Amino acid sequence: MTDELPHETLGARWSGLRMPAKGLHADTAASGRTSTAVRAAVASHLDLEAELGAYVAEGAAAEQLTEVRRRLGGLLGFDADDVALVESGSAALAQLLAAWPLQPGDRVWAVPSEWGPNLSAFADFRLEVGWLDVDDLGRVDLEALRNRLRTDRPAFLHLTAMASHRPLVQPVEECAEICAAAEVPVIVDTAQSLAQVEFMPGAAAVYGTGRKFLCGPRGVGYLAVRDPWQANLVPRFPALPPGIWPGQGSPMRTLESREAFVAGRIGLGTALREYSDLGPRQIHERLHGIGRALRAELAEVPGWVLTAPVDAPGSITSLQPEDEHLDVAQVRAELLRRGVVSTACGPERAPGDITRPLLRFSPHLDLTLDGVRELAAHLRET
Repeated sequence: MTDELPHETLGARWSGLRMPAKGLHADTAASGRTSTAVRAAVASHLDLEAELGAYVAEGAAAEQLTEVRRRLGGLLGFDADDVALVESGSAALAQLLAAWPLQPGDRVWAVPSEWGPNLSAFADFRLEVGWLDVDDLGRVDLEALRNRLRTDRPAFLHLTAMASHRPLVQPVEECAEICAAAEVPVIVDTAQSLAQVEFMPGAAAVYGTGRKFLCGPRGVGYLAVRDPWQANLVPRFPALPPGIWPGQGSPMRTLESREAFVAGRIGLGTALREYSDLGPRQIHERLHGIGRALRAELAEVPGWVLTAPVDAPGSITSLQPEDEHLDVAQVRAELLRRGVVSTACGPERAPGDITRPLLRFSPHLDLTLDGVRELAAHLRET
């Protein structure tokens, strides 16, 4: 394990924005810890709703909501008018599939590590999934993709930019460039990648949730569609007359839900500002350093095997037990009793990639080298 982590002061600054954690929180891939300012922003808007009424308060916050869309768009490579705010990554994908010009039986190309609920969403819309060729790590084989597009083409190619269950990042930008030449749209799930690793997708559409490495409130997601593709969208629910809803103007507004957690959207704006102020590049570098140190330490824990190389990207770290009969959910419960928050990943999370349950850790900037050693010690003792 390394003798130090990058940007130590950054970890302290990030921690200083939050109430102290109880124990070791290593479950950001599920939900990050919100800051004091994020929670205050949510509470402030709830107060405004109580004073003015929810819809009047939403109108009063129109500029703040536009700023949220602008900041999200800037991180994802889209304009503010290309971004819609929804409730979650799952809601975003469902809304997108409902509005995208698709027919039952249309084919979607994906990788075997695809997030299980996304596959369920494709099945709900009666889409057929074709698996892409991948390399030994599970990344798209770009040459195989080029060759396949010469004789075949899907309705769209879907990528989860970074897997939930192991530190696997797809070559999204390269895939988008290859598919653009064949006029095949690429749609990207950025739920785990946004604010954890650096990439610019160049995709036709992206979506995700703000509660993970951005550390925004639960109940807020996003969907962005590039302008040329917006004209093809047919919203599931017809839009009300222009001007009825605050900020309506962009076609993407018609994809936003009307029964919305607006206070959470305001809170996400604060989380986005904090992310920008701390410095995205430094955040990515420190998260990679934390992940590398954690994997190196956990590789020495008897009875467990890493699912990715020590130098894999980001902080997500997962282990498979050598004993196939070991109850990973029980291990997770024992760790929680010791104050370590983690996740047990069953095959349903990625049925094409997970053969047996995994134990996942996903720390944020506050994990120190002492914390890495402490976490490993707890795992040894379970």
